[in-house]
Amino acid sequence: MKEKCSLVQINNFLKYTLLIFVLLIAHKFKAQNDYPLQISYYNFIHYDKNIIKFPGDSTDFEHLFSKIDTLILDGKGKIRIVHIGGSHIQADIYSGRMRERLQTFYPGLNGGRGSVFPYRISKTNTPKSYTVHYTGKWQSCRNVEQKKHCTLGLSGIALSTSDTTASISIELKKDSLVSYYFNQIRVFYKTDIASFQPDFPNMKIDSILTDSLLGYATYYFAKEYHSFKMNLKQTDSLQKHFTLYDITLENDDPGFVYYAMGVNGASFPSFLKCALFENHLKAINPDLVIISLGTNDAYTTHFKPEFYRSNYQKMINRIKKTLPNVAIMATVANDSYLFRRYPNKNTELAQKVIYDVAKKNNCGIWDFYEIMGGFNSSSLWLDKKLMRKDLVHFSLQGYLLKGDLFFNAFIKAYNNYLDAKEHKETNLKALLKN
Repeated sequence: MKEKCSLVQINNFLKYTLLIFVLLIAHKFKAQNDYPLQISYYNFIHYDKNIIKFPGDSTDFEHLFSKIDTLILDGKGKIRIVHIGGSHIQADIYSGRMRERLQTFYPGLNGGRGSVFPYRISKTNTPKSYTVHYTGKWQSCRNVEQKKHCTLGLSGIALSTSDTTASISIELKKDSLVSYYFNQIRVFYKTDIASFQPDFPNMKIDSILTDSLLGYATYYFAKEYHSFKMNLKQTDSLQKHFTLYDITLENDDPGFVYYAMGVNGASFPSFLKCALFENHLKAINPDLVIISLGTNDAYTTHFKPEFYRSNYQKMINRIKKTLPNVAIMATVANDSYLFRRYPNKNTELAQKVIYDVAKKNNCGIWDFYEIMGGFNSSSLWLDKKLMRKDLVHFSLQGYLLKGDLFFNAFIKAYNNYLDAKEHKETNLKALLKN
């Protein structure tokens, strides 16, 4: 009996110590220095501007940060983040860095990899954190292809086949900051009576949850995996085809799940024509949606701010109609050159639109254009080999830096929430005492 009591006391002591440690970590990030992460210094980067701005009301973000509090302090819940964009997001280097930072700034926050679309089948680049192999004949359709007319979802891309021998294999790499694993696979596909059914050979399935209305099936497995092979099974003679919109991976652990939804060359009109956008967004049910569209919208000699504003508002309307209380963050595109020759003045016009739209819709803003140095700063990034010669995209080092800056800005916003919360609690205690 004494031994059992001793173990209980030890466990209680460890829980108490852990709680104190978490509180100190959560509330004292900025006691270390101005930035949670040590970042390489460049004199052209405006580190003091690296914050999340709230030109309107920040209530939706307070709900998000409150949920992060519960995750850290109680070890409960999932924080789901959807990040929509073009080539910067499809490559998933800076968004991937953000995912890794969020899942490792405190132990036990790896909620899953999120989207693992098999871009390779579409003959385009795949994020480096997973590998893709496939068999069979597939046809692809992307939201940037003007001559193709197809139904698309949140990912902005689809793969179709009528080949019963077709398969997709995905393996999560282990050389990143996070070792990903999953025991849930959600397949977004055309769930009609004429569709082949996904099948996962040599994997023990506990249960399957299908939502034909939103267009997906979730497969729950008896153990955790790092890879899978998806075959297509014809269970009825009526089944003639299969159309894939996305594949997402999660686990049972609390933490962050970060879904990067990017298509090279995508603009607002590209995603606005995705008919299943709302269905898939509702299925994921994110706590935060990050909009990083604008680089391709502004990459023109005939930029129309009001057209850009109208499309931005349409996108926000679709998001808010689906998820009225979701936090929305707008990011301002990086400085760039048109045709590698002319500094792009359109980004400043887009920047002004974003501030106006964000204020109207109570969105947060991460103004990377301002942070990186503003107009013509991309040439300075190129000089330090942080940018590619096209003066639109970044080098690996540049993308990783961008991801670290984004994470720091996010954590600062969370710190500000904690400070405000502590201030309110202090004032309430003083009021009750009096």
